[in-house]
Amino acid sequence: MSSATLRRPTTNWRIAWSVALSAGAMLLGATAVLATMEKLTGLDVFALPFVASAAVLAMAPRAPLARPAAMLVSYPACAIIAAGVTAAMGPSVATASVSATASVVAMLLLAAPHAPAAVCAAFIGLTGPGLGYPVHTVLPAVLIVLGTALFAGRLLTRYDYPSAWR
Repeated sequence: MSSATLRRPTTNWRIAWSVALSAGAMLLGATAVLATMEKLTGLDVFALPFVASAAVLAMAPRAPLARPAAMLVSYPACAIIAAGVTAAMGPSVATASVSATASVVAMLLLAAPHAPAAVCAAFIGLTGPGLGYPVHTVLPAVLIVLGTALFAGRLLTRYDYPSAWR
C-alpha cells in the first residue's frame, strides 16, 4: 500500500496501521514544532493554514499538492498577493474573498497548487496582519512544515514523503 492513498488495504491491517500511525506521527511532530515556535517567538505560525498543510503532507505525501515545490511556490505567492490586496482594500470579508480567488488563479498559473495557501491568503485578507507577514510568519511556518515532512520521510519507514522538488 502506498502512503499516498487514503483507502485501506484489503490484505494487511498491520501495514495499514503502520502507515496511519506514521502519518499521525508526522502531523504530531509538525504541529508540536509549530506550537513551540509560536510559544518561543510569538509569531502566529500555529495557524490553521499551516496545520492544514501539515495534515495534507501527512495524509497524502505523494499527492501533487503535497510536493515541496507546491508549498514553496504557492505560499509566498499567495501571501504576497493577499498582503497587497489587503493593503489596497483594507481587511474585510470581501478582501479575504478577493485574496483567496487571486491566489487560486496564481497557483494554477504557477503550476503549484496547494489549497491551504489559499486559506492563508483569505486569513491575511480578513485580518490584515501587515506587509511583513509573508516573511516573518508564512516563510518560517512553511519551512517548519516542509522540514518536518522531509525529516519524517527519512525517519519513519512507512511515511513516504518525496524529497524531490516536483
